[in-house]
Amino acid sequence: MNLSFAGCGFLGVYHLGVATCLTSHAPQFIKNVTAFAGASAGSLVAAVLATSAPLDKCSDYVIELTNEARRHPLGPFNPQFDLVGSLRKGLELYLPSNSHRIASGRLFISVTSLKDRKNAILSEFESKEDLIQVLLASCYIPFYAGLNFPRFKGQAWYDGGFTDNQPVPPTGSTIRVSPFGGNSEICPRDESYVFSELNWRQMHVYVNKENISRGRHVLYPPRKQLLTKLFANGNDDALQFVKNNRLT
Repeated sequence: MNLSFAGCGFLGVYHLGVATCLTSHAPQFIKNVTAFAGASAGSLVAAVLATSAPLDKCSDYVIELTNEARRHPLGPFNPQFDLVGSLRKGLELYLPSNSHRIASGRLFISVTSLKDRKNAILSEFESKEDLIQVLLASCYIPFYAGLNFPRFKGQAWYDGGFTDNQPVPPTGSTIRVSPFGGNSEICPRDESYVFSELNWRQMHVYVNKENISRGRHVLYPPRKQLLTKLFANGNDDALQFVKNNRLT
């Protein structure tokens, strides 16, 4: 069984709620996961679970980073806010020194090649720095994060969400996690009218008022109250999945 986290920008706090619930209420399930996958913000949570990095400390770091982004006059668009540098600092601090060895063959990260604009799923890392570069690349939105593209194996890469926002490991069945209502196994179950459906780079999404509202916070961080709600929603949706599938 595999676990895949969709790309979603600052909505990634939802993923942290899911991860917290699964590790607390279904630890054996997490232990038995064969492979973790993710794109953009989802790759970070996948990496934390795959390498057994301290989830509580990583969650606190991401939430504080999100709050910091909002404190600037232009939010994350303020030149004084260094998103990539802050993410790197957190990865260097909390990923284990041997994280590249733990993650190789078990963590699948979606990235996009700057050279040909094609997707690649990377899963082999020779060093912790390699792993960090790939994670930063998966989260790197051109212009939004600057133009100093992360590099891996001599190539420049950027956000995997542009080409595969819900990566799936090559073998085994996969449980998909998304903060947007759709057909993912763990996602919000909205009750409002569905105007349409779409597949955004392999991620199925309902077009409804809740998802439209959520979309505003992909690039701009939500307020503290909504952050807390996002985390709680992820926890609740994951707990419902645990109960429905008798994973406790």
